[in-house]
Amino acid sequence: MYAPHFAAALAIKTRVPRAPTPALLLGAFLPDLVWAVLAALGIEPTARASFFDDWSHSLLTIALQAVLFAALFRHRGRAVMAAVALAVLSHFLLDLPVHPKPLGLYPHSALRLSLGLPEISRRAYWWIQAGLVALFALLYVQAANALRWPRNLVAATCVTLASLQLIML
Repeated sequence: MYAPHFAAALAIKTRVPRAPTPALLLGAFLPDLVWAVLAALGIEPTARASFFDDWSHSLLTIALQAVLFAALFRHRGRAVMAAVALAVLSHFLLDLPVHPKPLGLYPHSALRLSLGLPEISRRAYWWIQAGLVALFALLYVQAANALRWPRNLVAATCVTLASLQLIML
């Protein structure tokens, strides 16, 4: 899931325009970047039988990533810190319905969270993502218009989000 994470970050941007767009985009994708590093180091195995991503994707570790990443922006004020933290936390919420396996509360937690959709078809998964992109893009466009952001920038952003989603088809 890529485009929905980025679309959520852009929707957050419209609520806190002072928040740096690159920070919001990176924050929304941060758990996947942490996962890639940990997988490359062999800490989070990627083989289907032994797949494990609790160190990067559990609720506790994503909350920790959110706090640490937001702290980098403390000089920009609480609103920006909150927006950046929310961008990171949104990753957990967006992964919850469609993650390949239930998400842990913390690494090696016996209690796992899921909305019960991990076994859906690839096409259904894509449509769920497309719906999320559309929802967040709509929120982004409505708020961006109210903020009087340049329409060509808003349109280009939406085309980029849609293209990113279409690539995943």
